[in-house]
Amino acid sequence: MPSRRKFIQTNILGAAAALAGRSTFAAGLPAAQQAVLPGDAGERDFWNDLPRYVSAQINEARARRLAELRAMRTEADVRARIDKVRSKVWKLVGGQFDKTPLKPQIVGTIDRSDYRIEKVIFESRPEVFVTANLYIPKKHKPPHPGIIVPLGHSTNGKSFYYYQYVCQSLARKGYVALPFDPFGQGERLQFLDPRTGKGLYGPTGEHDQAGRPMLLFGSQFEQYRIWDGIRAIDYLLSRPEVDPERIGCTGQSGGGTMTMWMAAMDPRIKAAAASDGQNENLAGPNYAPPGAVDDAEQNIAGSLPEGVDRGDLFLACAPRPLLIEYSTTDPGLTYSPTYDEGTTEIYREALAGYKLMGAADKVKLFGSPLPHAYDYFNRRATYEWFNRWLGREEWGTGESPYEDSAPDALNCTTTGQVLTSLGGRSVVRLNTDHMRKVAPAIQPLRTPEEAKAARERAQETLKQLLGLPAERTPLNPRVISSNIWRDDIAVDEFEFYSEPLVRVTGWFLRPARSGASVPTVVFVSEGGKNHILYETSEISRLAKKGFGVCAIDLRGLGVSIPHSPSAGPDFYAGMPLRERYAWTCFSLGKPLLGQRVWDFLRCLDYLESRREVDKGRIYGIGEEGAALAVLFSAVLDDRLHSVLFDRPIATYASIVESKSYSLDLTWFLFDVLRHFDLPDLTALLAPRPCWLLNATNAQGEALPESEVAAFYKRAVESFRQFNAPGQIHFEVCPEQESEKVFRGWLGMA
Repeated sequence: MPSRRKFIQTNILGAAAALAGRSTFAAGLPAAQQAVLPGDAGERDFWNDLPRYVSAQINEARARRLAELRAMRTEADVRARIDKVRSKVWKLVGGQFDKTPLKPQIVGTIDRSDYRIEKVIFESRPEVFVTANLYIPKKHKPPHPGIIVPLGHSTNGKSFYYYQYVCQSLARKGYVALPFDPFGQGERLQFLDPRTGKGLYGPTGEHDQAGRPMLLFGSQFEQYRIWDGIRAIDYLLSRPEVDPERIGCTGQSGGGTMTMWMAAMDPRIKAAAASDGQNENLAGPNYAPPGAVDDAEQNIAGSLPEGVDRGDLFLACAPRPLLIEYSTTDPGLTYSPTYDEGTTEIYREALAGYKLMGAADKVKLFGSPLPHAYDYFNRRATYEWFNRWLGREEWGTGESPYEDSAPDALNCTTTGQVLTSLGGRSVVRLNTDHMRKVAPAIQPLRTPEEAKAARERAQETLKQLLGLPAERTPLNPRVISSNIWRDDIAVDEFEFYSEPLVRVTGWFLRPARSGASVPTVVFVSEGGKNHILYETSEISRLAKKGFGVCAIDLRGLGVSIPHSPSAGPDFYAGMPLRERYAWTCFSLGKPLLGQRVWDFLRCLDYLESRREVDKGRIYGIGEEGAALAVLFSAVLDDRLHSVLFDRPIATYASIVESKSYSLDLTWFLFDVLRHFDLPDLTALLAPRPCWLLNATNAQGEALPESEVAAFYKRAVESFRQFNAPGQIHFEVCPEQESEKVFRGWLGMA
């Protein structure tokens, strides 16, 4: 198929090869591989298509970014890029908050021979309480250099052994150190089990549970984490013991990643030592999907279209002293199998920028021979770095024995948890407040003309949010097999190309003895297409009633679910593979939901090519999350005569407002709630028939019909304006009665 091959080779592999030249600024791309294209040899390896697509998109993004880096020639170029990175990153994560009174409290003190520890609580935002320990030297005269210490993913936060030890040692040497609990750790757990008082998810799980909903209103969990760090610096600067011109930052693991964020975004940090952080570009060398994605605050949704990757955060530290530490024996355990190579690449990118600024001696890469930890080698390198740039070299790199603390001795609250001791605003409350603040005022649709104009505006917005392709490429459809099933139903297995690297496969059922075109139901489900061939399927029985039934696997579902990579991180193995792909696609600015909507729209194109289909009577059914793909497609395309959503989530807002939710991240859409929610989009379908069957709350539980109707009040009014009040319909019934609902929706007796 020359057109498809030419498209792929010219626009994907060719672009990568053209931009992959040698450069002192950044490592080149791997050589483009002339791999077998999907389907060329009749393979049925549909599970490889999403990885192929993502890899091509990542390598294109990588090539574009490397071209930008190679174009820098002067110090002014580097400074312009730093300004761009800070501006873009703040915009992507949601922006800065207004600074409000810290209202600091010292609630206790632990006195030790060389230092004392003050137990501190401050408010990073109103009623957002941050628990911290301030380590203050005794044997040196103030003002001291001050070091903020963002923490890695320790359940006990600032009380974790390694983080205590580095702070004790810094204080003995002459530094004021401030470790502070982030959301989800230590005394700031946000999702407590009411029976035990313990956390439900663990640190990374808490970060994801809080961070996923933020995507829906156009913010990211980094926004909260960075802001806590900024306010921690504000607190340090309020202390007379601290020299405001000698502020440093160090952290390990997730704290190393946050050190990267903090040093990039706050120029008040004069020196940084990032240990074992996520030191890899997502669009890194020898990319293997889903790549180096981790929990919520370590990914940057929307960054790659802006030409920004993690390496730019280190570059944004220039020319301030920056030490990058990593484990040389850890690749594939904590992060990705290319961690060593990726860290080296990021260091070389930073070094090239530092050289252009005449500061090559201010950036250094250090590799520890031990696995992932703030081990002695990393700590010693950190002390040496800070002594050189903030303190005194004679303070040395040695350590005294670790001073243990009794359990909970470092706690600042009486119960060990902010939420049960002080109350305040939980992360769910913050998210809800934030969502409501940015949500648009949706105007009522008083006339069909207003509804038409609103739909046109929504279509343009949706195309942007979903990241839809600008043009349709050849479908190259193929019937793989044809059979007669149950004597009276003809079944075709087919495939078509939604995009050049992505095949969509499906089943087409129709009455075997009918030569006329038939009304056709398009069915999509989270569980994939195959269950329509089970004898118990209500959907397949529609073919006995004279309907065509087209069931497809949307991208990443059914037979197109990607296989697990041959090598990958152990530490983050708890994150489902589908979620890792979702994060990667968000970073690309091509949400997986948008890709699935495109697959559905291309299925409508495919049906137009089949003579058996009555083009004026195409119906859409979506189950659970897949109902969202049908809804968005129906807003975008008039070819859907009627839609039914089976067990859809009623609103996106309910996810933000809930402590728990069941919707998979692959069905989330970045920034959608700044424009509309699901009921608002449903209102735009009038007057086409639209049925909601067993709409659910955030936990996936069916809502009473009265609650669904209340959520969809505006949609009901929109249908009334079109003189079609009966065309929007809410049903709540047992699953075994769903066939009856399908028949009613289709107007069957």
